[in-house]
Amino acid sequence: MNFQYKNERTFEQRQGEFQRISRKHPDKIPIICERDNNSKLKDIEKTKYLIDKNLILPQFSGLIRRKLELNENDSLFFLVNGKVTISGTVSMIDIYNKYKEKDGFLYIAYASAVTWGNKII
Repeated sequence: MNFQYKNERTFEQRQGEFQRISRKHPDKIPIICERDNNSKLKDIEKTKYLIDKNLILPQFSGLIRRKLELNENDSLFFLVNGKVTISGTVSMIDIYNKYKEKDGFLYIAYASAVTWGNKII
């Protein structure tokens, strides 16, 4: 998964932006959330999110579902760094601490379905 946000900015620009954000909002997690390249879901207008450290994955999922205008029966999957499927009621801070990139952001791709080998359909 190639994140457009990474493609449009150098590592130094991304890291600088993270540092500005973390000074201003130390209680928030910076997330870049983009549609997986192979997903048939629509793009969401906003891709940068600052979420509360106490948020759990289902709450973040609800936020993205509303942006995509999905109902509760529509499938939605998240892949951290475009590779690792995440699910359950895990806290976003735990995901962030385990998978954040060196620039300070957590990169999450969303898709409508995931098959073995993390291939998106």
